[in-house]
Amino acid sequence: MKKSMNRVRAKENGAAVYAPESPCARGHLLRSTSGGTCIECRRLTEIIRYQKNPQKTKERTAKKYQANAETIRAKRKTSYVLNCATEKAIAKIRSAEWRLKNPNHIGTKEAKARYKIENPGKVLADTVKRRSQKMQRTPAWLTKDDFWMIEQAYELAVLRTRLFGFAWHVDHVIPLQGKLVSGLHVPNNLQVIPWRDNVAKANKYLPA
Repeated sequence: MKKSMNRVRAKENGAAVYAPESPCARGHLLRSTSGGTCIECRRLTEIIRYQKNPQKTKERTAKKYQANAETIRAKRKTSYVLNCATEKAIAKIRSAEWRLKNPNHIGTKEAKARYKIENPGKVLADTVKRRSQKMQRTPAWLTKDDFWMIEQAYELAVLRTRLFGFAWHVDHVIPLQGKLVSGLHVPNNLQVIPWRDNVAKANKYLPA
């Protein structure tokens, strides 16, 4: 397997995560510097493990944290600062590359903001439609733990947005309103990804 130079540089800089030269099979863009594993895939694995045995997962997490509380807090604080700077730099590079490839697509944010002001009715209708679709795709059999995990996904998106300096979205792996197949609003159908990847994905289902 070809060695990732981005991972090598991330190790040299002491960063906990890095952006590989190519995404994983599921399209995720961040990997762990120490093990080279995909951050988002690992999170999905943890969700599945939690669903199989919630109590055991909670006990194991609490035990691990109690044994290494100080080390974990110090490591998180350091890695957050480094990752924030790294992700900002990556975002700027991607933005510049995108602008070079799309020279005629100028003022996107301004155009969207102007559209919202000029078409409040359409925006509201789309919002209500989206909310309605989400309610219809939320199964009645979800448990209290399932709803907690869904809330955690949105809190993670807010946290990453604050830490990395650019927006992260909670995306449905299988879209709620897909053309070929529609998914459910359930924990194992959610992934937290950068906004640019979510916008590019749109309503498409991208199987691994």
